[in-house]
Amino acid sequence: MSLSTIEILEAVKAVLAAIPLNAESDPEGEKLFERVELYPNRNLGEAMQSLINVKKRACLVVPMGIRRNITSNSGWISVTGTKVAEVAIIYSDQAYFKFQQVVTFGGDKNLGLFAFDEKVEAALTGVEISPYGAIVLGDSDPLTLSDSAQKDAPGRQAWLVEALVPVGLICTEVI
Repeated sequence: MSLSTIEILEAVKAVLAAIPLNAESDPEGEKLFERVELYPNRNLGEAMQSLINVKKRACLVVPMGIRRNITSNSGWISVTGTKVAEVAIIYSDQAYFKFQQVVTFGGDKNLGLFAFDEKVEAALTGVEISPYGAIVLGDSDPLTLSDSAQKDAPGRQAWLVEALVPVGLICTEVI
């Protein structure tokens, strides 16, 4: 069975949308993200503006490119390799009091972005969403919002996780 890159990214989105907010006490209840969306381009400033306009706990899956890695070249039979989508997973939360502390580290009404990172990692690491292999997560980093974005969405903080999502194999006859 062959899946398109878009179908595989939709599957990543579905996994992220299904992460429970509190897996221990309510695994089928409220979800970690109130909204998860595929975002169409690598303009992260624009993506952040879109994220600010959605729900309090939101996540964007932003394709950043397709990478092709040639793993062997037999010279006369075929060239084989892998194709992966490089994806930025941007997630955000919002708190109105002591927002930087609470949004980052958690508080009475917020898990905190470190906890978000752990839940995203647990949900995606080693999961074979794609028939071509498992997702590999890279670094997680906080995103800095511009002064104008902070004015438009006070208390908003966001993090970005890099992910490599296998989306295909490369097999070409060499003539």
